[in-house]
Amino acid sequence: MMKKIGIVLISLMMALPLFAQKKELQKGIIFEEGTLAQALAKAKNNKKGPKLVFVDCYTEWCGPCKAIAKDVFPLEHVGKFFNANFVNMKIDMEKGEGVEIGKKYGIRAYPTFLILDGDGNEINRVIGGGQADRFIERVKKAMDPSTNPDVLKERYLTTKSSPDAIAYLEALNSIYQEDKAISFLEEIFPTLNPRVKYSDKIWPYLSKAIGNPNSTLFTQLLEEKSIADNSLNKVIVDEAICSGIKNMIISYLAGRANNLDKSTLLKRVEYLNLLSSNDAAAPFLSQVAKLYSEGDIEAIGKMLNANNLMRLSEADRSLCERAVMSIKDFPKEKMIEYFNEKLKFFNYQTESITRNIKRLSE
Repeated sequence: MMKKIGIVLISLMMALPLFAQKKELQKGIIFEEGTLAQALAKAKNNKKGPKLVFVDCYTEWCGPCKAIAKDVFPLEHVGKFFNANFVNMKIDMEKGEGVEIGKKYGIRAYPTFLILDGDGNEINRVIGGGQADRFIERVKKAMDPSTNPDVLKERYLTTKSSPDAIAYLEALNSIYQEDKAISFLEEIFPTLNPRVKYSDKIWPYLSKAIGNPNSTLFTQLLEEKSIADNSLNKVIVDEAICSGIKNMIISYLAGRANNLDKSTLLKRVEYLNLLSSNDAAAPFLSQVAKLYSEGDIEAIGKMLNANNLMRLSEADRSLCERAVMSIKDFPKEKMIEYFNEKLKFFNYQTESITRNIKRLSE
């Protein structure tokens, strides 16, 4: 009898670590096995449990996906919130059913977290990770159907109010729907009061949009530049216009500027030169744009000189390099020659620093 009791006690003692390990694993978010359809069915048929599905759309190569899975999902208070409110799923967007799910819901950034009802309708989404408490707050907000971008757009179409327009833009921005934001802003911009057009609320979206070569907002801003200067700050407006034109030049060189013809490009290049007296990259980009419009690729190759470009800041130099590299027919051998010159420059700098360290250490 004592022997049997001893065996039972030993067995229990051996099992305790396994129980403890299982309990530890359950502290965080519990993710369902199986398909999304099964998770949706579970949520739809739940009588007392969660009615919503939380889907972690990830890829194996996504660093932020790995970080939130490691640092946030296992936390106890995170698990309590998600397990109480959702049927949780993790789906690799590049494997199995994830490929079709990614297409269906238009997943273009990682990590994306979908909040779905039991029928698979998207209530909202959260993009990007972050600290646990902040992430929970973002998900709580996204659980409210009234924060869905489509709902916000319908509200604006009903009210035509500026606050509702701004709320819609902010919702699109939060889920990285920049193209939709630009299209919407183009649509409503002429109807907005100038005080609203050039307000702190609209300006972040407008300043991004004017860098899109296919947007009509650049021309509209130029037509009302004096109003924008007075409402905001001339320096801020000028910097945004210069940045926008530089983006247009790169898009033009890469063949992505569908609505930008040669004549319009050259006019904007001239305008860039007028506004950019303190912009070191502007003269280089302007000249490259002119030469490209003339089909003189050879002359652009001569401009790609390490001795000249290494005088620029790293940010300006990278911008100039990116502009030239975006030219489809630019000779690869010329690019390789430039980077070899650049490498020699850095090697010389490294050797000089090493000599100084050695001299000071003696």
